[in-house]
This record gives sequence, structure tokens and C-alpha cells, in this order.
Amino acid sequence: MTEPAAWAATLPKLTLRDRVWRYKGEGNANVVLSVPADGIVVRVMKEGNDGSGVTTAAAAETLSVRLNFCDAVNRSFFGGGGRHVDVPVPMRVSAEELREIDTLIRPDRPPDRKHKSLVCAGGLVAVCPDYTTLPPTDVSGVWCIEIKPKQGWVHREDMACGSGVVRVKCPFCAHQYLKLCRGDVRRPSGYCPMDMFSGRRKRVRRAVGALLWDPQNNLKMFLDGNPLVALGDGFRSAAKEALGTVQRFCALVTGALLGDFDGSQDAPVDGSDAPDEDHDHGTASGASPPSCDFDDAAPMPRHCVLHEILTMQKMQTAGFAAVCSEYDGRPPRDPQFGHVDRLRPNNGDDTAWSPVDGYLVAATARDCSVFVTFRPDSPLTTIRVKVSDLDPKPLSTVDKHRNRDADILLACQRHSVSY
Repeated sequence: MTEPAAWAATLPKLTLRDRVWRYKGEGNANVVLSVPADGIVVRVMKEGNDGSGVTTAAAAETLSVRLNFCDAVNRSFFGGGGRHVDVPVPMRVSAEELREIDTLIRPDRPPDRKHKSLVCAGGLVAVCPDYTTLPPTDVSGVWCIEIKPKQGWVHREDMACGSGVVRVKCPFCAHQYLKLCRGDVRRPSGYCPMDMFSGRRKRVRRAVGALLWDPQNNLKMFLDGNPLVALGDGFRSAAKEALGTVQRFCALVTGALLGDFDGSQDAPVDGSDAPDEDHDHGTASGASPPSCDFDDAAPMPRHCVLHEILTMQKMQTAGFAAVCSEYDGRPPRDPQFGHVDRLRPNNGDDTAWSPVDGYLVAATARDCSVFVTFRPDSPLTTIRVKVSDLDPKPLSTVDKHRNRDADILLACQRHSVSY
């Protein structure tokens, strides 16, 4: 028995056959199942799309790498105390049970995700709290907003577009035009990560409001752990139902993200710049959103979740051209997750990182999710902020992003938009 397989054999067993569970959703790498009575989610890895299958040893090694990376990231960037990140617990579910689950959830899965099935080898899963609920699980009226804030900082070497031209669109906003070309969206989003990570309350609140109006796949809402469906006004109707007005909702979420609202007082609101409930954030008419503001920023509290994510994004220590140059010079068989072993918590020496290593860590932070969960009890509001989706990116991500950026540039040129 190989070492990873031996480790897998020692993990505690879990069965869902005696529990009520449901399909929660999935990303590129995992299917997520929720167990409402226990307040947990079970993340099951998915097979690759090459049809080769996964051995028990390979599944165990992949899960071990992911958990080690999450633990190191938690201690390096999120304080390590579980305030914002919980490292998943590895467990085993029988392969037979996972095959049954794979069949049962198939009708609920998105069509473009069904080409991948669950990894049944070894029966390995990762268990963590369900961030869309709050204890006790039998109490209703719990609201949750899940935000993918994306890239909120651009390296100074990536600000130049060539010939002395300085970019006017951040990577997220430029990517909107690729989505337009592909028919994924009807209009560019009014959301800009530069607002979200600016440290300016007005801009953060504007970012939250823009996501409510046009969530795309960057915002989801839940009530008592159940996903809500966006309506014609996005999730603005749900926000009003939760707290009475969109303004109050945006203020609460903004305060939670900036780390100065714990539920014991009214969420900070500056009346002069509070979001107008009828404001469409510049997207309803189909007009292009304003150029990204890279300059109007303020320092954020070190303990706030946006500061922690931004710090991790700034592990990119060189421009993307330098990252690609190093990537092209690496051996063809270089390990896909070698940077995980080189990540050492709290070493305080960013200069020791290669451009590729730092870029891959930053790429994880650009794709993470933030959950703001609250129960609007009178007179207090119970509130929690958590981060998930902290899986390591493979080395091949560099080449994937290089191809994506080339497509984005062509899309912007097609729409006569400065990149």
C-alpha cells in the first residue's frame, strides 16, 4: 500500500445513508453536498475529463495537497485561528455509496458540468461547516450572501498595455467583453473589484449593490441554506426582504467585509453616499460601466477579510510577462503543485518566491468565495464572515491564463474598448 493510500485508510468513516442530504452545487474540481441537520457540507472531488479514472493513491495525494495548502494559506494570510477560514476535515465515504450519490445528483447538475463524475476511488471527501447556515441549524431566518470578489489589485508591470498606454480596465471588467463575444452575458457588469478592494466604504457598498443588481456568477444568495433564484432585479428583492431596504443590506455586508460590523450595532451608513434603491448601477441600460478606478483607495484594517484576501493576491511579485517567461523555462515534467510544498506559513520573505509560485498563490485568492451569513434578530444581528474555495492552482494555470488574456484582448478590440 502506497503512503497516500495508507493515509487514506486511517481516515474516519462517514455515511450519508442515514442522513438527509442534498446537492448544493459544484465548481470545476468538487461537487458539494449539504447535510442540513449537521450544519456541514461534504466536498467530493471530481474525475478529470480524459476518461482515465483516478486511483486511490492519486485521489489521496490530491486531497492531501489541497488540505495542506488550505492550512498553510490559513496560517499565512488569515490568522490561522479559524476566524475566516476552516480547514476541511478529510473523511471516507464508501465507493459504493459515492457511486449511488453520483447517479442520484445527476438530474440536478448543470449540463456543462456533467462530463465529470465523482471520484469514487478511496471514497475520499472533505467535510467543513455549511457557511450558508448558522447554529443552531433548526432556527429559521438565516440569510447568506456568497461573493466571488475576483482580482482586486493589478501588479504595476501589468498596468502598461504597450506603447506607453496605461490600461483603463481591470482584468475582471476587461473579461466582461470576452463574455459578451461568447454570448455568456447581455451587458457588461457594473461590478468592479477595484471598488470592492478599495477600502473606501462608498466604493465597497457600490460594489455590493452592483452585484445585487447583476450577479452573473459572482454572487449567490441563500435563505436557511437554500439557494435563491435571481429575479429581473437580480437579488435586490431578496435584499429588501432580508433587511427592509437594499441600502441597509449593502451597509451590513459592507461593514462585515471591512471588519467593523459585528452585529451589535447598526451597520455604518454614510447617508450622503448610500445606495439608492432604484439606482441601476449603470448596467440596466446596457451602457458600458465607467473606467476602473485604480487610485482612490484607503488602507483597510488588517483583520478584515478583504485585506487578508488582497494580501494573498499581492503574492504575485512580478508582472505576468515575467511569470510566463519563467513558466516557459521550466522542465516539461515540473510538478503541477510544487508551489504547495514551498509555501511556508509566516516566513515573511516574499522575495524567496519565484514569479510562478507567487502567481499561483495569488490566483487562488482571485477565485475564492466570501460568505457573509446573518440572522436579523431584533435588536441584535448574528453575523459571520468566512472564506472558501482555497484550493491550489496547478502549474498549467499560467498557460491557461495566457490564452485567456489573448482572447480578452481580441474581445476588447472587437468592442473598441481600451484594455
